[in-house]
Amino acid sequence: MRKRLISIFLLIAMTAALLFGDSYGVLKKGLSEEEELYKDAMVIWYTDPQYGEYIRDAAVTYENKTGVKVIATEVSDVDYLESVQRSTLDGVKSPDLFVLTNDSLEKAVLSGLAGECKDPEHVLNSAYYADAGLRAVTYRDVYYGYPLSYETAVIVYNESALEEIVRTKDALAESGETTEGFTIAPEILEQIKQEEMQEDLSYEEQLELEARAKAILPTSVVGILDFANQYSLPEGMESYFNWDTKDVLYNYWFAGAYLNVGGECCDKSEDINIYNEQALYSLKVFQDFKNFFSMDDEKGSYADTIEAFIERKSLFTVAGTDVISKLEKAKADDLFHDEYDILPIGMLNSSLNCRGLSVTTMVCVNGLSENKGAAESFAAFMTTEYAPNLYARCSKMTAAHLKEYPYPQMETIESCYEKTVSLPKMVETGNYYILAEMCFSNIWDGEDVNKELKQLSETVLRNYYGKDFENVPIETPEVTESYNQVGEN
Repeated sequence: MRKRLISIFLLIAMTAALLFGDSYGVLKKGLSEEEELYKDAMVIWYTDPQYGEYIRDAAVTYENKTGVKVIATEVSDVDYLESVQRSTLDGVKSPDLFVLTNDSLEKAVLSGLAGECKDPEHVLNSAYYADAGLRAVTYRDVYYGYPLSYETAVIVYNESALEEIVRTKDALAESGETTEGFTIAPEILEQIKQEEMQEDLSYEEQLELEARAKAILPTSVVGILDFANQYSLPEGMESYFNWDTKDVLYNYWFAGAYLNVGGECCDKSEDINIYNEQALYSLKVFQDFKNFFSMDDEKGSYADTIEAFIERKSLFTVAGTDVISKLEKAKADDLFHDEYDILPIGMLNSSLNCRGLSVTTMVCVNGLSENKGAAESFAAFMTTEYAPNLYARCSKMTAAHLKEYPYPQMETIESCYEKTVSLPKMVETGNYYILAEMCFSNIWDGEDVNKELKQLSETVLRNYYGKDFENVPIETPEVTESYNQVGEN
């Protein structure tokens, strides 16, 4: 009997050796190389490869500072949270932290994956992060993550071209000519421009010019149209305003102040108000922009519009937070020779607001991790102390306040981010970005504003209530702005 048991044991051992090869010998000696690597280490998962270098560098710096090892692992974004859950339950190289966008926060919280932040480093406050970032990592008044970065849309303008407009206007005034109605002969206009641009300015004169150029900048969305009716473009510039109209991120700021999906923190399904008079009015103005500027959608991809701006074809454009790195690279490559700045518009007109859309990326601590305290400390380090390195590593804006900004425009971008509304976090609104994009796209293409906004509202509410929902129809307001009374440009 004893021999039979020994034979069975040897058979099992031989089978294991055949199945696992040389690893059996390693196991006899102790931990495998992989197990040794992960021993006493924390693991952070991410899906966007752009973050790879930043997270790895942060991990090395943190280990040198604290002695705590952190392993960064890039994984697929397909069924991401499900993968986090499976790995956690299996206990094999499971993540202690994971990088997540705010629109998936409710799902992460309800599944127990995102644990409540205890904030051992005492950084989860407005002294360290932008308020918009803190709102983005909040679910039902509790912090479930550390704000890492964000994406939003900002209006960029050619500062050098704007100064040319002012100088040309001054020269025309001195010569007794006028651009009113654009009746001045082109050759006379060009001669006056050339004479003015050839004059060197003193330091004091340049400062005065910059101040006067900023003074004529539009202070509202409607003001951009008024600006186009008042000033002629510099020679060779083709359009006043051009942007990627197919992505709702770059359109949302027209009506974002009045598209309420979940309240201020975008986490309350019972607080939804999309179909209202202010949103209708704002979207009517949005639709007017296409007609006013005669924009060609076929030439309006994001890459195309940035390229057009670099080539000095447009005065204003809408761009993402990576615009600084793109323009600075173009300068370094001797492709862009002008100065630029960000236009912080916060009003649609004199009475209605406008708010852009933002998506915040955060670092969550796995609620089932055995290293929650240490994980939070690393999350705090990576998103605050190490944050000044983020833009250089991956051209993404940090959600943390910086003492010094590499470029002054970054501070303006942050102020724009502070006023944004984030993507809603609720499970029921998981497809809101796509629905909103369809709504804005149809309106841009000339569809009835009232019908499209009502449909968006009812679809979102139907997803929440799980049954058909119909808004009480409201009358479409008439747009009574000054640009409608000037005539065609």
